[in-house]
Amino acid sequence: MEIIVQKYGGTSVNDPQCRMKIAENAKSVINEGFHPVIVVSAMGRYPSAYATDTLLSLVGSDYRDKRSKDLLMSCGEIISTVVVSDCLVRNGINAVPVTGGQAGIRTDDNYSDAEILSIDPMPLMDRISRGEIPVVAGFQGMSADGEVTTLGRGGSDTTATAIAAALHASSVEIYTDVDGIMNADPNVVESAEIFDTISYSDIYLMASSGAKVIHPRAVRYAQMANIDVSILNISKPRGSKHTVITGSNSAVNPLFSAVTSISHKTQITVECSDTAQQNDMFDAIARKGINIDMINISNRSCQYITDDVNVDDVVSVLEGLKIPYELRRGVADVTAIGDRVHSTPGVMAKIINALYSEKIDVFQTSDSGRTISVLVRDTDAKEAVIALYRIMYS
Repeated sequence: MEIIVQKYGGTSVNDPQCRMKIAENAKSVINEGFHPVIVVSAMGRYPSAYATDTLLSLVGSDYRDKRSKDLLMSCGEIISTVVVSDCLVRNGINAVPVTGGQAGIRTDDNYSDAEILSIDPMPLMDRISRGEIPVVAGFQGMSADGEVTTLGRGGSDTTATAIAAALHASSVEIYTDVDGIMNADPNVVESAEIFDTISYSDIYLMASSGAKVIHPRAVRYAQMANIDVSILNISKPRGSKHTVITGSNSAVNPLFSAVTSISHKTQITVECSDTAQQNDMFDAIARKGINIDMINISNRSCQYITDDVNVDDVVSVLEGLKIPYELRRGVADVTAIGDRVHSTPGVMAKIINALYSEKIDVFQTSDSGRTISVLVRDTDAKEAVIALYRIMYS
């Protein structure tokens, strides 16, 4: 029997009516001749009683025991598996709750941001062969030492696509509160449009640049296994309009296909002309597990950005190496994504002109093969996205 993996986020499992939709969707899959495997997130968002952030608030923000913190955070998803399974059983579906470890997910021991090392398909396949519908706790796994670990932001998406790859599933369905993936944040751009299909590479760029529908790590597993991922609205029937992430190229706009943004960034400018010292700086930052982006290097200085939460750690590196630095806080990375951003002359001029016409200062730019990013004030990010979105249709 072919398998379809269905993943439900926190708002989908928190509401009794949505849980009934989970039962309806499971029956729909079964009636089509497939076997569902269901992955669930913790119930709701803060301050909902069993949301991850609510559980964390029980011990305080200064809690330092990483092992115990992961154990606490894993509870939300486990509670969801039991509640959702109960709803399914009451609706005639032979569901059974399963933790990440019981599902065969093995990870490294990097607590709070663990990487999946392997998934043993047999525990889930054994349940499937007995006619059971596994309801798997997302966001978690088990280390080689038998410790519970969590997978970091977007961990339930990652669980779903990684399990689908291990089980050679036919497809993945991710249920959320929107109709699909849009070419801009609809809360910012009212005229944003839904993609019917989008390629792995396009959605990976969008997710890495701030789009919040699916995590980049989840896209990676789907792409490696060449499994289609559908993004659907939990409040609508399975056959409703939605987005399919697939291996084929998505239809793109003549200039670029999407605009994204990430706020809460800090720009760091360092005075450092010594190549060896620059190497020491980047090595030390990498050893701390800090991601930096928009890296511009000249013969006397370099600039880059990082998340606000990483600034103190970066500053400690710079001060330890006695490298002078300046910080520009409260900035946002706004990115245009598309196949033709580098093959069309004057794209950067269009972008800069559009921003300057709105009196938006640009502090830094960077580009890669299919993206152009500009650094603006956090307070200007919304207007910057709108300005770049207009270029798509100019």
